[in-house]
Amino acid sequence: MTRYRFLDGMGDVMDERDFPDNAAALSWAQDEEELDDEVQRVEYLGPEGDWRWAGALEG
Repeated sequence: MTRYRFLDGMGDVMDERDFPDNAAALSWAQDEEELDDEVQRVEYLGPEGDWRWAGALEG
């Protein structure tokens, strides 16, 4: 499992969760309804301890 974080339009972290891959994390970000604002960016924790872009959100 990989750690992902979900950011709003201002770059503030809204949530962090573990997912098996980028596709699962991006899908959750598209479909989530429990956060107060829309997710604008998804990043994952890389092997060197740095946050990396997970990919574009569709929609």
